[in-house]
Amino acid sequence: MSNPLPYKEQLHLLRQQIPIGIRQGIQLLNQTNGDVDEARLIFEANLVAVIIDKTAVTADIARKYLITHNYDIPQTIASINAERFTLSERILQRSKNNKEDALTLIVQSIETASSIQRKFWLPLEELTYLSPPVYCLLVLHDFLNYEDWEGFSSAVYFHPGIVTAQLETLPGLGFVANHLREAKRRSDEIYQQCKGWQASEISNKVADDVEFGIHEAGFDAAKTMIIDRLYSLVVENIGVFP
Repeated sequence: MSNPLPYKEQLHLLRQQIPIGIRQGIQLLNQTNGDVDEARLIFEANLVAVIIDKTAVTADIARKYLITHNYDIPQTIASINAERFTLSERILQRSKNNKEDALTLIVQSIETASSIQRKFWLPLEELTYLSPPVYCLLVLHDFLNYEDWEGFSSAVYFHPGIVTAQLETLPGLGFVANHLREAKRRSDEIYQQCKGWQASEISNKVADDVEFGIHEAGFDAAKTMIIDRLYSLVVENIGVFP
């Protein structure tokens, strides 16, 4: 049965009950011959269908969260996911097309959750109490950032024992650890051979050294693989991450 009130009044009543624009409200009222209750139910059913499609929850749960969040779809989805997924799982979902960004956000969440204080770089020697997957991610993420910031010739001296050991815990990355070890060995040899030289002169000699360059190129070629392995590490051990 249609509502006896004029559509103007009906629209006013409908908009008091649900957050809806004038045009959409009129469309619903036209569809229901002015029945406000039926229009509200249709509006709600449409939003419930959207939430079910996005989250796969039941209609009752979708309706409950929609009402709680005044039918705001993004807030409803975020609230449902916050209860169903951990922070790291939500990060992986949001950043699935950018693994590097996802790993950075997860590292930041670890630092917050574990109250880790960094002085630009992480105190890696003090963090061995963390679970092995978490520690591996922190070590190699910090190393990659250091290498990007300071360059490869400096990075081979960035916690070399810790970094190579963690690389070797990931499938197929033993050769990368070997590139780092051999690059450091060659760099050490050059520094020994050039004692008394200016630091800039030694740095230039290292940068121009063919053997050192081979190991640097090997590492550069493996960067994407390191990111992929770390991403897989998180996915496969998601339960130990925040």
